[in-house]
Amino acid sequence: MNLEPTTESTAETVGSTVSAEMVSPNKYIPQFIYENLPEPLKGITDSFQGREKDIVLLSSLGVISACLPNVFGIYDSRKYNPNLSVFIIAPPASGKGVMNWSRKLIDPIHLDIIAESRRKIRQYKEAVTREGPEPKFQVKIIPGNTSSSRLYSHLESAEDSVLIFESEADSLSNMLKHDWGNFSDLLRKSFHHETVSISRQSEDRFYEIRSPKLSIVLSGTPNQVKPLIESKENGLFSRFVYYYFDDVAGWKDVSPGAQSISYDDLLDSKALDILDLYKRLNGSSTEIKMTDSQWNSFQDRLKMASDLITATNKPDFIPVVRRLALITFRIIMILTILRKQEVINGDNRVIYSTDEDVQIGLELVKILLDHSLNVFDKYEKKPINLTMAERNLYSRLPDAFRRGEGLNIALQLGYAERTFDDTLRRWERIKILQKLSHGSYGKKQLS
Repeated sequence: MNLEPTTESTAETVGSTVSAEMVSPNKYIPQFIYENLPEPLKGITDSFQGREKDIVLLSSLGVISACLPNVFGIYDSRKYNPNLSVFIIAPPASGKGVMNWSRKLIDPIHLDIIAESRRKIRQYKEAVTREGPEPKFQVKIIPGNTSSSRLYSHLESAEDSVLIFESEADSLSNMLKHDWGNFSDLLRKSFHHETVSISRQSEDRFYEIRSPKLSIVLSGTPNQVKPLIESKENGLFSRFVYYYFDDVAGWKDVSPGAQSISYDDLLDSKALDILDLYKRLNGSSTEIKMTDSQWNSFQDRLKMASDLITATNKPDFIPVVRRLALITFRIIMILTILRKQEVINGDNRVIYSTDEDVQIGLELVKILLDHSLNVFDKYEKKPINLTMAERNLYSRLPDAFRRGEGLNIALQLGYAERTFDDTLRRWERIKILQKLSHGSYGKKQLS
């Protein structure tokens, strides 16, 4: 895989070949990413197709991000763990429920922690002489319909990351409506592992959690987004990885002979691999590093995206780009530890990312940028809905141009001629392009 981005244009920000699918905001994750995934992600996703494949990959990354104790990397002079927040958004009957398979990856860890926690509590209560405070009940998975004080309690007692996993986003958003359940502040601060605290007079309790490690995997319908994230400006929006699509799944053969593999058996097997990795990571720190060359490629790619958003007059999306950069780094950390898990041994480990995993992270962020843009524009009264590929082309076209001149620019960016013509017609419909005369066009100011 080619790691180095082009220096001549921002075409690399949106892909080298721009097809009709590439200017759709609801892109699929390209096949070459799946072909180069580390195990167990490759083995899991090989058994799914289409949207289901994308959903299982992203939700599995979110779940696994809570299963890597003591793994960290340095980003912008700060220590970060791999925790991700993933939000799958689609209509009912779209197939997004396949996300639930990924939860099985963390179940053995969750059950082990619960069993060990109960054992310690029972041992404490049965002791003739009790020393110290009673051990707190520990879990790995926290339900979304949890009160804020209970969530703080779980985070305080957790030895590492915890996971909120909900197939219905309403479970979480309903809690945020109540004063006793409002932990929106915690969701925002945990993204950067900032210290969070809460004091409850009714319970006579004070909680303070330093460096909270929280991963979130949600799915919901488009109507469930705004009740959870009321505004795109409140900071919570930019903490999530979004995957949005609006196509409804057709009928699926559900007969026993239709599938050559049992998803239960597949995910149960991969979950044991994750449990083994979790145990080997426990107790010692593992730092993920990138080489100078990899950092240069990383920064070139994300700077291109940031500059393109600025050039096309969408400054309020810049915070999303900045946090997607950190999310990309976290994805690279996850891919690295999975690919190099066999070399984990000893204390104070340092593991360098492969060029392959850096490139996968950078290719994924191209897709995630467009999905984030699409969801972001749902908050606008009159959204323009331009993908990164379209913004790249729009920024390069003169204020007034002939079709032939524009086509030459589009071809250099990897557009097919038909896709370019379709794009011009769409721009006319949404009134960001004016037809001045036959074959002659004028751009309008983006807002």
